[in-house]
Amino acid sequence: MENTLMIVEMLPGLASFPAWLAVTYGGVVISMVVDFVTGVCKARRAGIATRSRGYKKTCDKAVKYLLPMVCLTCIDMISSVFFSAPFLTMAMGAFNIFCEWKSVMETTYEKKQISEAAETVRAIIENRDDLARAIVDVVERKLIGKEGSDAQD
Repeated sequence: MENTLMIVEMLPGLASFPAWLAVTYGGVVISMVVDFVTGVCKARRAGIATRSRGYKKTCDKAVKYLLPMVCLTCIDMISSVFFSAPFLTMAMGAFNIFCEWKSVMETTYEKKQISEAAETVRAIIENRDDLARAIVDVVERKLIGKEGSDAQD
């Protein structure tokens, strides 16, 4: 009888537990959808082709975000005897939402600069025996890039 009374006393706290989980998981999924949509829009605006590899990254990200959250939800369910909300899951969800927000705020310009730097390094490595040719390649690519961006303006 005593155990039944304990469970009945815990029920009000446990009733909000699924609501907190739904809000946390929903927030993470919504932030992932927003990141996906803004990423596709930024790529289209920049004239970058979207490929299935990029779409698969979203699925990989979902696995990386949601699997740890499921594990933390199990721990939160065990600790629900002591706590009325899934604090570990909510903390992980807040971190995931923050990461997605940072991803949305990244500009395509920064990504373009990174890819240009990688291409410059690649040109130097390919032509490491002929450094003069590497310098000419880099300058030509920069000039072609400027001419292309001037033509777009």
